[in-house]
Amino acid sequence: MPDALPPAPTVIDGRVSIVRLHGEACFDCGAVHEPLRAAGHVVVRGSTQVWQIVTCGCRS
Repeated sequence: MPDALPPAPTVIDGRVSIVRLHGEACFDCGAVHEPLRAAGHVVVRGSTQVWQIVTCGCRS
């Protein structure tokens, strides 16, 4: 059985801190001093660059 395809990145609008896009801060709250874990991928609307984002767990 072939492996399932990964989910498509979420498309986001507006200005986003480059620190959050680089995975150096929680994408949701901006925390930098909390343990961070992978939270998926996003694409800024109008771009083709896929960014791997992280979260501190502040949102479920």
